Amino acid sequence: MSGEKQFAPGEVLFREGEPSREVFLIKSGRVKITKKGRFIAELGPGEFLGEMGVIDRRPRSATAEAIEKTVVHVLDADTLRNKMEEEPMIGALINTLVKRLRDADRRLADL
Repeated sequence: MSGEKQFAPGEVLFREGEPSREVFLIKSGRVKITKKGRFIAELGPGEFLGEMGVIDRRPRSATAEAIEKTVVHVLDADTLRNKMEEEPMIGALINTLVKRLRDADRRLADL
């Protein structure tokens, strides 16, 4: 399902370890990303979150929590994967980028 969702301050969009079923595009508000309780990033309007797990079919690698009232556009996993299959070259590029991001995340975690 695609559409729009609203989150109140402190409300969790998704938790680390959960299945990855949706990608979010922040329309308004701010979202805090944490991994194992440690602050990773703060995201705002125009930024995507939740894409890595959807693309490579892995559980959520972090937790996302609304800092303030937040509105997001939601893209479900099947819709995104279908679009990537329709454009195999773009799909391959996206998969490569996600793999590189995962590798970079692993290296940072080892520091």
